[in-house]
Amino acid sequence: MGLAQQFGHPRGLLGAVVGRGMARGNAELSRWVVQQAKDRQDGAVRRVAELGPGPGIGLHELLAQFDEAHVWGVDLSSVMLAQSRKRNQSAVATGRLTLLEGGTSELRASEPADLVMANHVVYFWRDPVAEMARIRGYLRAGGLLALGYQLKQNMPAMAQKRFPPAGHQLYETVDELTALVTTAGFGSLSHAVKGPAQAPEGRVVLAVA
Repeated sequence: MGLAQQFGHPRGLLGAVVGRGMARGNAELSRWVVQQAKDRQDGAVRRVAELGPGPGIGLHELLAQFDEAHVWGVDLSSVMLAQSRKRNQSAVATGRLTLLEGGTSELRASEPADLVMANHVVYFWRDPVAEMARIRGYLRAGGLLALGYQLKQNMPAMAQKRFPPAGHQLYETVDELTALVTTAGFGSLSHAVKGPAQAPEGRVVLAVA
């Protein structure tokens, strides 16, 4: 398996190394997206999930920011779930955090979710509209999708070069993401940029089911 495929589904020793790299490179974006999502909430949040949590930093932040919520982490990779479990041992032990191996359909365990977060996941979906529509089905009416991402031109050179040949979809404009999210049935979209507009560190689209 090539390096680009490891980012979509980390496996084995190389996958573990990729996960540690994600922990370093994506930590601040994960924390920022959680804060953006929290700022959009106007009521009690009891059921929260992250799809593709990787090494578990986003889960840790969700647990901290939504301290009365049960949190689910769903990932295709057992290697990433192991890192999430290690990083959030106390929450797993007390039952506040449930980790599940699998894809979007495993979010049904969190239904009806108040919030579903997915950071740096959209590139790996073969049919992103269908995946987002599934997510919408697991959210309560008025629940929130927080989709963290980066545009192609702002991604590392490795990703720009290797992701497309591996079948991963990169996006060049915010309008492309907007079209996907609205086609999946979400409304009340808002966008935010982390860092300076000329060199953003990441982006998020927030949308209501």
